[in-house]
Amino acid sequence: MTFAGCLLFITVYSQVPFVSYEVVPQPSISIPSTEPFMVNTPSVPNVKVVSSDIVTTNALCIPAEGESFTLGTKVMIRKLSNGMTTLKLVGIKQGKQWNSLDEITLTSISNAISQAKSKEEKDAWLNMSDFSYLAILGKDCMLLFK
Repeated sequence: MTFAGCLLFITVYSQVPFVSYEVVPQPSISIPSTEPFMVNTPSVPNVKVVSSDIVTTNALCIPAEGESFTLGTKVMIRKLSNGMTTLKLVGIKQGKQWNSLDEITLTSISNAISQAKSKEEKDAWLNMSDFSYLAILGKDCMLLFK
């Protein structure tokens, strides 16, 4: 581009009208003042993982449709410093291959029975009382663990 071309471009570009904006009034917002260090924040419990182990076990898979079948699973067992133990489903076996999952919490069936709010809900949980834990896999499969 020549010097004359650059000047022509700058002249044409500078002829573009500028956009004007209307003045918007400032909104009337008041922020309540708080005392420093007086904010209500929930405290985080100081719980640490004491030990962690992965075990291989079988689960009864009950699909929404079709027959039930046994499925190989990997469950992570974590013992916490507050004395609690958590169980998470971390893998399933499909054919000869293990597939990792996001950690899926196993629900205690005995706790679910004790927390049932209706007779129908309690009866549904009692029908599964031969098992200790359950996990929901996807939207149409339930895994039951002994």
